[in-house]
Amino acid sequence: MINTFDPETPMPIILDGTSLTCAQLIEAAARKRQVALAEGADLRIRRGRGVVEEIVSSGVKGYGITTGVGSQKEFAVPPEGMRDYNRRLARAHSTHMGGAVLPERRVRAALIILANEFSLGLSGVSAPLVQLIIAQINSGEMPQVSSYGTVGAADLIPMAQIADWLQSQPEALARGIPGPKETLSLINTNAVTLATGAEALIEAQAILRLGNLSLALSLEAFRGNLNAISEKVNQAHQRSGQAVVSAEIRDLLKNSQLWQEGAARRIQDPLSFRCGTQIHGALQELLVRAIAVWDEELNSVTDNPIVDSDDRSVRSHGNMDSTRMTLAIDGLRQAFAKAADIAGERLHKQQWTEFSGLPTGFSDENSPLGGVQFLNLGHLAASLITSIKIWAAPSLLLSVGQIADGVEDTAGHALHSVADFERILEALRLVFSIEIIVSIWAIQKRGLQTDSLGEGLRSCVAMITPELPIGREGLEVFSIEPIVAMLRNLAA
Repeated sequence: MINTFDPETPMPIILDGTSLTCAQLIEAAARKRQVALAEGADLRIRRGRGVVEEIVSSGVKGYGITTGVGSQKEFAVPPEGMRDYNRRLARAHSTHMGGAVLPERRVRAALIILANEFSLGLSGVSAPLVQLIIAQINSGEMPQVSSYGTVGAADLIPMAQIADWLQSQPEALARGIPGPKETLSLINTNAVTLATGAEALIEAQAILRLGNLSLALSLEAFRGNLNAISEKVNQAHQRSGQAVVSAEIRDLLKNSQLWQEGAARRIQDPLSFRCGTQIHGALQELLVRAIAVWDEELNSVTDNPIVDSDDRSVRSHGNMDSTRMTLAIDGLRQAFAKAADIAGERLHKQQWTEFSGLPTGFSDENSPLGGVQFLNLGHLAASLITSIKIWAAPSLLLSVGQIADGVEDTAGHALHSVADFERILEALRLVFSIEIIVSIWAIQKRGLQTDSLGEGLRSCVAMITPELPIGREGLEVFSIEPIVAMLRNLAA
C-alpha cells in the first residue's frame, strides 16, 4: 500500500506502528504533512484480517467478532447479520447530547493514531478500511465529534461518532465496510485522549519555556542573588531537570550586571526566587517523562481483542486501560500548579516594598494613583492561581461506578486529567504573562538600562515596555491580550 505525493511537498510521515511521536502527530494533524503506511503494513493488515475471516467462517466464538460486546458478549451475531450489527453498533454508541465538539485537528489526529495502530495488523481490520482512513486523513474534511463520553477505558462515544462518519462514506458503502469486528476496532481505542494529550504536551513545553523566561525576568527585576542558579549549586545535587533549567536561566541572564560582585540586593532571596530552578527542574523531568509515555502509547495497540496471526486466534485483554497516561498527566498538573504558586509569590514580592525596596505596587510617590496594584494585576493572578490549584486535583482515584452491568468497574480517567491539564496551561500562560509584566514594570521603576540586563531578556523587555501604561494608569482600560500574544510567539 504505497501513497504517492507531489515531490515539492514535505515527505509524508510514515506510519509503522512503532515510531510515531507527539510532535509528528501534531504536525500531521495540522495538515502540514501527509501520512503514509510503512512498507510491509499492507501484508500485516491482510494477514490479521485473514484470522478474523477464518473465525467468522468457522463459527468459533470470538469476542466482538461473532459475539456482541460488553455486557452482551454472550450473545451470538449471525453470519448474515454481521455488517448490519457492526453498522448499528457504531450508531448506537454515537449518542449525541450537544455541547463542546473536538477541533478538526484532533479528529484528524485520532484517525492518524488509528491508522498507526492498524498498521501492525493486530486489529484484524480490512485493508480497504485502512486505505479509507488514510485517504480521509490526507484530503478529507473532518466531522463534528463530541468531546464527551469517555471515562478512560476507550473513548467509546467520540470514537463511535468517528466510526459512524467513516462508515457513511460512499467508498465504505461500496467496499462492504464495516465488516466483522471493524466497528469494535474503531471505537475500542484511546485515540481521542491521546490526540488531545499530545497537543497539550507540546503546548506544555512552550509554557515551561515561558515560565523560565518569567523566572529569569523576576530575578533581574528583583535584583536577585544568582548564586542560586550557579553551576556549582547544580553540581551539588543529582537533578537533571534542575541542571537543564538553570542552564537556560543562566543563558537568558548572560552578561547581566547581576553577575557583578555586590549587584544582588540580598545575601539570600525568598524561596520562590531561590527554589525556582528546583521546582521548574522537577517539572522539566516530569514533562520529559510524560512525553515519552505518550510517544509509547501512540504506538501501542489498545484494540480488544488483538489478532494473533501466528496461532490464528484472538486474545482478549485490557490494554485500553489509561492508568499510565493519567499518572503522567496528574503529576504534571500538580507540578505546573506548583510553578503557578511560586510565580504568584514572586510577583507579589515584587510589589511589596519590604521585599523589593520599591514603592508598594509601584505606585506614584505621594499619590493614590499609579502602579500595577492600581490595575489589580495581583488580583487577576491570584484568581487564576486559585483555579489552577482546583484543576490540579488528581483524577486517577475518582470512582467510575458500575458501568455495563458491573463489567466496566474501573477506569483511568485520562481524558478528564488531560482536560484539566489544558485548563491549567491556558491559565498559567496568563499568570506567567502577568509576572513578566510586573517584572518589566519593576525594571523600569528601578531605572535599569536595557543593555544592563541579561542578553536573553533584552528583546523581550524592549518589545513589551511600550505596551505598558506606565504613568498613564487609569486613563484607558489596560488589556494584557497583546502582550500575551507577543509572549506566545516568543515562547513558541
